[in-house]
Amino acid sequence: MSNHWSLQIQRILEKTAQVVDQNLEMKRKIKDLEQQILHLQEVLTALHAEHSEVSEQLQQRNLALAVQGNSPDRESYSQEKIAELVREIDRCLKLLSA
Repeated sequence: MSNHWSLQIQRILEKTAQVVDQNLEMKRKIKDLEQQILHLQEVLTALHAEHSEVSEQLQQRNLALAVQGNSPDRESYSQEKIAELVREIDRCLKLLSA
């Protein structure tokens, strides 16, 4: 009978060891994934900054072309800019009234 209990205890110890190993492996994977998340957040922040810079450059270029008068889109650009400013003012007014 004691041999039966010894075998049971041995199986339980083996399964416990497996669970501990799996737990350690999962902790390692979580740590790796957290590091990847941090890296990707840094990359995303850099891309947002680059996007903002390129958007600003594009806006300046479009404005320069519109001001030069050589662009056939000068009138439509001015109208779009005015509409954009009106929308911005509307948003500000809504925030002030809230």
